Amino acid sequence: MKNTIICLFALSLCVVACTHKPTDEEQGAKMLSLARELLQKGNTSAARDTIMSLRQRFPRAVDARRQAILTLDSVELLDAQREQDTLKIEFFERKIETDLQAAK
Repeated sequence: MKNTIICLFALSLCVVACTHKPTDEEQGAKMLSLARELLQKGNTSAARDTIMSLRQRFPRAVDARRQAILTLDSVELLDAQREQDTLKIEFFERKIETDLQAAK
């Protein structure tokens, strides 16, 4: 009887451990990672869409959303560079610098 109880308890622990639901922060971090990969490949449209989706789907993923701001600024900067829009380039360069200082 004692062995049966121990086995059932061990089995319940395994079931609980296997059904771990990722937190909003974990899911937001995955989406942020995907957005950064897309940005590195130069796919600014998909990177922007991924960040916007992250913000809508995981409003409580505070750290991921905070980091996504810098990534979105980088997306905007890359688009401005492609368009050769000097004013936008200067704006986003300053914004990124300011956001990096604030993050320290």
